[in-house]
Amino acid sequence: MNASDVQDRIKAEFKDASITVSGADCSFSVQVVTQDFKELRPVLRQQKILQLFSAELSTGELHALTVEAKTPAEATTSTGGLTSLTV
Repeated sequence: MNASDVQDRIKAEFKDASITVSGADCSFSVQVVTQDFKELRPVLRQQKILQLFSAELSTGELHALTVEAKTPAEATTSTGGLTSLTV
């Protein structure tokens, strides 16, 4: 799995999202900014992203995925809406 694969999978689910992926091999960090997160608690935001990679995380193909999930309004503030989790 590469950064482009990670981005494509997230983009398929969150079409209007701004997605930043960093990392390589089996360890990535993603920042996903979308209005779709507006009504979701932070843990549910993370779960939605992590569910997209559940097979790869369970087999070890993807070893670590750090998720930062924000709404556009939260992304414009320096600390607002920070919801980060590493699995």
